[in-house]
Amino acid sequence: MVPRQAAMIRALLLLSVFALLNPARAFAADDIKIGYTPFLTGVRANLGAREQKAILLAAKQINAAGGVNGKRLTLVIADNQSTTEGAVAALKKVVEEGRVLAVVGFILSPHVIASSDAIKSYAVPTMIGGTNVTLTRRGNPWLFRVRPDDSIAALAMLKFVEEDLKLRKVGILHDVDAFGVGGADLLQRGAQEHGLTVVGRQEHHSGDTDYRAQLEALRSAGAEVLLTYNHEGDAGWIQRQYRELGSPFAYLGSPGSQIKSTLDISKEAAEGLLAVADFVPGQSVANQRYAHAYREEYKEEYDATASWAYDALNILAAAIRIAGEDRNKIREAILALKDYQGVLGTFNFSPNGDGLHEVSIVRIENGRPTLIKSVRVDPK
Repeated sequence: MVPRQAAMIRALLLLSVFALLNPARAFAADDIKIGYTPFLTGVRANLGAREQKAILLAAKQINAAGGVNGKRLTLVIADNQSTTEGAVAALKKVVEEGRVLAVVGFILSPHVIASSDAIKSYAVPTMIGGTNVTLTRRGNPWLFRVRPDDSIAALAMLKFVEEDLKLRKVGILHDVDAFGVGGADLLQRGAQEHGLTVVGRQEHHSGDTDYRAQLEALRSAGAEVLLTYNHEGDAGWIQRQYRELGSPFAYLGSPGSQIKSTLDISKEAAEGLLAVADFVPGQSVANQRYAHAYREEYKEEYDATASWAYDALNILAAAIRIAGEDRNKIREAILALKDYQGVLGTFNFSPNGDGLHEVSIVRIENGRPTLIKSVRVDPK
């Protein structure tokens, strides 16, 4: 971790403790307080550091433009420690001690699942980045997803295998958590609908660094294409070992396969590989404006996956401007947003809280994802 990232994490940790223990001193009486529960420590701290840059930029821009209905927007931050237990504890801190109006919550599906009942009992509008398809279909009206769900990604992957690659025999490699298993289940069910054959399905745990046995097993099973469902970092090691084994089949990965932290690990091994992505940087005016502002603020290029937090905070601000400081009215205002232009795409929330309905197929070229085609699924 570079010194600047470490300094930012230390500052945010101090802010979260100070804000929660000394709310009268940390905030003005009329601040609009939004909870934020990122990875400050633990195995996901690297992703958390990039995500924090995105949401802090959003807060800075909102307040520079006059805040929300004339009030300053302030983040109440609590570390989720990269664990499900930490996620539940962080949510409790920002809601019960921080007394926030709404929350920008979790990007990991297991964290959303662990905290969903508490979110429902608090009746607090909560923006999430987890993509497991079931998250917004469990009867919790307070969850709002800011990334395309896995059913859209899985459909895009299978359509591309069938229509563009024209391959029939599929091997699946996935994480054993809710994200990985949920995505793999969607791929396996969808493959049959597309007339494809799943010749093998292999699993792994987050943080593994040796995937040769799984890759060899899929090669022996006769896989023509590998479809992956795993997180950042893990995908980088898979890509390197896939190349070491001589690229035994085509490769098409889930979103974690094309983000910067993965490509930093795989480097040249990723060149030419395919992946599904939430969006492609630079594909819209809103995206281009964000890229410019981020570059000006941090002197670096933004991280695509972390950008969901930027859109999440801006969507909450837009809803509060319409609804005022009433949680139920904020919930209704989010659902009523039409064609909201965000960094990740155009948001139209379905009744169950899904905001985006399109993904892109990309190829890694010169270390960056390049758009091949987009796939849209109309909201239900």
